[in-house]
Amino acid sequence: MKKMIILFMVLFLGLQNAPSQTSADAVRIRQNEIGFGARALAMGGNGVALANDYSALYWNPAGLASLKQGELFADFSHLQFGNQAIFAGSLSDVDENFTRLRSLGMAVPLPTTRGSFVLAFGYNFVRDFDEYLYFNGVNPLSNGLEFELEDANGNYQWYPFDKDVKQTEELTDEGGLHQWSFGTAIAMSPNFDLGISANFWRGKDNYNFMFFQQDDANRYSTFPGDFESYTVRQNLITDFSAFNLKLGGMFKLNRAMRLGIAVEFPTTFTVTENYSSSDELVFDDGYVDAVEDEPGEWQYQVKTPYRLDAGIGVNSGLLKLTAAATYQDWSQTRFVKPEHASLDEDYGSLLEENRFIRQDYRETLNYHLGGELALPGSNMYLRGGYAVYPSPLKDADSDMDKKYYSGGVGFKISPNVRLDATFLRGNWSRQSEDSYTPGGTLEEITENRVFLGIKYNF
Repeated sequence: MKKMIILFMVLFLGLQNAPSQTSADAVRIRQNEIGFGARALAMGGNGVALANDYSALYWNPAGLASLKQGELFADFSHLQFGNQAIFAGSLSDVDENFTRLRSLGMAVPLPTTRGSFVLAFGYNFVRDFDEYLYFNGVNPLSNGLEFELEDANGNYQWYPFDKDVKQTEELTDEGGLHQWSFGTAIAMSPNFDLGISANFWRGKDNYNFMFFQQDDANRYSTFPGDFESYTVRQNLITDFSAFNLKLGGMFKLNRAMRLGIAVEFPTTFTVTENYSSSDELVFDDGYVDAVEDEPGEWQYQVKTPYRLDAGIGVNSGLLKLTAAATYQDWSQTRFVKPEHASLDEDYGSLLEENRFIRQDYRETLNYHLGGELALPGSNMYLRGGYAVYPSPLKDADSDMDKKYYSGGVGFKISPNVRLDATFLRGNWSRQSEDSYTPGGTLEEITENRVFLGIKYNF
């Protein structure tokens, strides 16, 4: 019987014997946040200047002051995530689908002697973690994988199983961040509205990783290093919680033009990870060595920086136009040690990652353009938009920027009911690599999203 000691490799996500978070883990919490609201997303994905319904609770709470009637609001989304991955000269084309309740809430104007005073509360899903990656190919590069084995004479030595093998990797990621939000807006003057929202963040991310390495050409056939395959499976379930405030203002520059500004204050997320892993080594004669690690738990905090939104909207009656921008300085993101935890080696390594965040990340300015046309003599609205979300990495190629094109329609199906439908398409490139698959993978990612929203006024 073979005896062996498996050399465990540390994957880039560090799910095995000790936690190992990277700067990318901190930044990704708020990266790619698109919000909700079929109407706002159809017009380029920013309602900071034109949102005048319940969705203003997210985009700019000052917009709530425009409501004249009570409102019930619901939003649903469907995502088709497509990924064309090239690895070791082989192309894999896969996609995955995700359907979610995007929001459910209410906004109520309260009686006032003058001006406006509106309260709103509800549930909003604002950030998807949903992704899928699959690839395989024969890799000529060494990944350093080797095992210490006992030969027939009882001697131990290291035997490589590291290159010219077929490698397969599959990563699935599912979950996201949602808010329970409470907000209010008040007309401070005829030309200025002020709003604020309090957001209780919750979220979950279920990440699964599978790596399979097979000696399909029987290059490793000498005992005891007669390897057939090696499989690694890892799972990471992450829970998020936080609280923050958002302050918004709406300036009515004239009868047709509005300027919206919103500030979201820094947010400290408490992150709890539950991780597990297992591996299996199979030899040509059918012998199997399998190891399942003890599951573990790890908690830390991430502080995300200010987010600033500004936009201008023009309403000429039948036609509405909007332009907006979002500023975020990702280099100010920080890992934080929980107060109850001692500063041991793991937390020391965690805090050291803050240095790489300052070095590797930058400020970004997302921009959004959109419009809405009311068709004369009908109850239909046509919408379109465009948005760019630059990569937060310094010196990133422009192909890594996320570009979204959107279009949608709105129907007023009765005096009190409006239905909105939006299609949004995004694309970008990404290069990924981990210690199991040297040489890396080039990914071409496409997102097709459909949003359906319904609003009832009372």
